[in-house]
Amino acid sequence: MHQIPNLQSLPRASALLCLQVERFCLRQLDLPKGAGLVLAVSGGADSTALALVLSLLAPRLNLRLSALSVNHGLRPEADDDAAHAHAVCHALGMHCTVRKADVKGFATSHHMGEEEAGRAVRYALLEEERKTQNAHFIALGHHRQDLSEDIVLRLVRGAGWPSLGGMSARDDARCLLRPLLACDPEDLKQLLRQCGLGWREDASNQSMHYRRNRLRLQALPLLRAENPALDRTLGHMWQLANLDREYWEKTLDDALAARPWQEMIAGRQNGQTALTALTLPSALLRPLHPAARLRLYVRALQHLCAGSKAAMASDISTLTPHSTSAQARASTLLALDEALIQGRGNTRFQLPGGIEAHLKAGDVTFSRVL
Repeated sequence: MHQIPNLQSLPRASALLCLQVERFCLRQLDLPKGAGLVLAVSGGADSTALALVLSLLAPRLNLRLSALSVNHGLRPEADDDAAHAHAVCHALGMHCTVRKADVKGFATSHHMGEEEAGRAVRYALLEEERKTQNAHFIALGHHRQDLSEDIVLRLVRGAGWPSLGGMSARDDARCLLRPLLACDPEDLKQLLRQCGLGWREDASNQSMHYRRNRLRLQALPLLRAENPALDRTLGHMWQLANLDREYWEKTLDDALAARPWQEMIAGRQNGQTALTALTLPSALLRPLHPAARLRLYVRALQHLCAGSKAAMASDISTLTPHSTSAQARASTLLALDEALIQGRGNTRFQLPGGIEAHLKAGDVTFSRVL
């Protein structure tokens, strides 16, 4: 590999791209200087660009960087991909751990598709590595077109607003950062070429077997043909969604501070107390606008299901990655709120994931079957 240039020797456009990422890290991610990051590096263009850009910015931000490359064992070239990722990190002066994972076995034992299983295994190993390296965050290589893809995928799955705005740039619950989320992937590839860094192409990204690929390869090109500025437009929607999310979170925080919900604890599971039911009292629900009540229902479900299988997905508005479950949950919560408005009593609603909602005397109780 070529000797990696420093930030000052880059062409103007590429240097500005790196400085754009720096501003994003400081303003959108609120990344503290001196933070430790574990980078998810697969050897593909996106993650290679992530490693390059952050290594160029590390002296300016005083970052402590290391990387993890996960060999999923699903493709014949997986070993070569992992070796390439390790070589890239070495060229950048960055420690890289390579881990092998039995994704097929995990998918079979957990009754999951390979794509979903691979994601679950990868994130678990990244979290292990973060703790091993005593790092603050995990950094992922998602860029602006990935954001567009995620928004369309959430629409198909039935996500609600503001989660429809797409993946978060910073996820404190899972210690995740996405520093490249505002970057165009072609600009990132151009930076790699200028620095003499190659990347590996994952052939499975062209497979129509996966919904995500179908949307990226078929649906999104049609949408971009209708609106060439689609990615920029969806990026603006992402910004608006973040503002709305902040507003609604504060609104619900204020409502709960004035009239808290009531939790029911029953026994212990795995050495921890188990939350089995949560009641939203009438005094809390009655003054709220329907939009606030629906978001409060979702927050209650998320809190009730925290740590359970029903909370595997990151999208707060769906809680599961399956569109049918998301749409069933949305229709049920709308029906629940309609019953509340009509003053119906002693009514029960079944939600996906073994959750029951019980409306009685204006109170709504969500309970989980143990």
